[in-house]
Order: sequence, then C-alpha cells, then structure tokens
Amino acid sequence: MAPAVPLVMRYCSTNLTPRGGSVVRITSLKLFVFALAAAALVLSTAPRASADTIETFSQTTNTITYTATLDVSATSATLTLNGPASGFFVNQVGMNLGNGVTTQSGSASLGTWTFQNGHNSVNCSGTGVWVCAVSTTSQVGNNLTLTWNFTGTPGTGPYSLQFAICSTSTACGPGSRNFITNFSQTGTPATGVVPEPGTLGLLGTGLVGIAGLLRRRFLS
Repeated sequence: MAPAVPLVMRYCSTNLTPRGGSVVRITSLKLFVFALAAAALVLSTAPRASADTIETFSQTTNTITYTATLDVSATSATLTLNGPASGFFVNQVGMNLGNGVTTQSGSASLGTWTFQNGHNSVNCSGTGVWVCAVSTTSQVGNNLTLTWNFTGTPGTGPYSLQFAICSTSTACGPGSRNFITNFSQTGTPATGVVPEPGTLGLLGTGLVGIAGLLRRRFLS
C-alpha cells in the first residue's frame, strides 16, 4: 500500500495548477465567445425603427433651378421648396406617395392652404391617391414648407411631385399669363433602418457587466 501514496500526491499536484490558471482562462474565453454570440443574436432580433424617407427633387427651367425636399414618415409628409427669392410663387401642390393615404390635416409656413386628396396636382377634388395642398392665392415658393398629416401607409417609392410655378401671387396654371412652368418630378427615396435606442442601451449595459466579470476572472 505504501507506493500508492506518491501516486496520489503526484496526481493532485498535477491538477492543482491548471485549476488555478488555464482552466479558468478557458472558461472565461468560453464566456466571452458566448457573450459575443448573445450580442449578435440581440442585434439581429432587436426591434427596428424606420428612419424617415427623404427625397430631393430638382428641375431647371430657363437656367433657374427649383428644388423640393420631401421628408416622409409613417404618419406625415413634409415638403420644403427652394428657388429664386423673387418671381417664384406656388398655389397648388400634389404628391403621390406610392400608396393610397388619406389626408387628415396639414399646416403651412406661409398662407392659408386646404389639405386634401386628389388625382394629381391640377385635380385636387378631395378624392384620389394623391395628397394635395391648395391656396386661393399663390404664396412665395422659396422656403415654403407644407406638411400633410395622413392615415394609411405610404409606399417606399417612387414618389411623384407636381406643382405649377407662377411669376406673381395670382393663382396660375398652364395657359395663364403668369405661368412659368410645371414642376413635375419622380424619384425613389432611400430608407434607413436603425435599432431602437432602448435595445441598444440594454445591450450596452449587459456587455459592460460581462466585461467586468471577465476582467475579475482573469485577474484572480
């Protein structure tokens, strides 16, 4: 029985060092890999918040450039016009947002406007898949902002925009003496998708906690 004692002692001494060193490090490495996998899973399944779709339209007539920036969210669309500081007036605007949305209300940075649906920019009768804004007198077009509030789901594009450009504040249309041109453009916007801020916050807090745990494991 005496020879068995050294064997037991040698077995114990061989396993003491790995338990205090490499075994802990291997376990910590496994935890780290698991944490990375969990983070990837959380990001792949995190709720998404759709960013607003933004499209910029541009048209040049007689060396003068007119631009329109359209910002579309799930419940509203905001249009901002830019052009020359003088000789640029607008009294009727129509947009096709890709799907049949129903205008509920609206607001304008200048003048009094009626917001409703229509078939196009010159037929804003109150029905149709287009959204329209109509003013009895033309308003200054440069820096004019119009916002439609609607129900329904806008499409992803392409979007169409039309409005008559007048040279004076008198309402105009094709054939009018103060009619300059009809702004008519179509474009497909880009949509960004980002994780919800709350999800990112929880993920960051969890990763900080895991990092602290791993640091204590390695230092011990």
